Amino acid sequence: MKQTKDKSPHLLQVMIIVAAIFGLGSVIYLPQLMHNTPPQTRILQSTPGCELTQTFCKASDSTGAIRLKINTPTISSAKPLEFEVKLQDIAADQVMLDLKGRDMFMGLNQVMLKKVAGEQDLWRGEVTLGVCTTGTMTWITSVVTEHKGERTQADFFFDAK
Repeated sequence: MKQTKDKSPHLLQVMIIVAAIFGLGSVIYLPQLMHNTPPQTRILQSTPGCELTQTFCKASDSTGAIRLKINTPTISSAKPLEFEVKLQDIAADQVMLDLKGRDMFMGLNQVMLKKVAGEQDLWRGEVTLGVCTTGTMTWITSVVTEHKGERTQADFFFDAK
């Protein structure tokens, strides 16, 4: 019986020390975990009225620019479209296109572009648009770049039949 009495205070002390360590760890690390926010996205303003099939359309701010072009004479749903993105003073490890219907949800349509070998800051990729049953659909193409956790986004608009 005497051995049980001797171990009980030691067990209680160990439990108190472990609880204190967890409590201290919670006080130190929990606020950091709670404030861990996703990366901020810098938004560039695009030039309205630009025709993506005719020329590179530009979105910029005072520190850089994203240019987008669709390499086809006409934009049609259910047909592959080649998108081309040129970056100016924007570092990118990856470039993604996110296409959304402006007035109607058309499903998830995202594609990672590939850097063009031998070309500085030129990215390409192919996208097929969903078919809209109402006729002409206005699409929003968001070009999103990412570099070391920093994102830059530019939105461009076009119509497709």
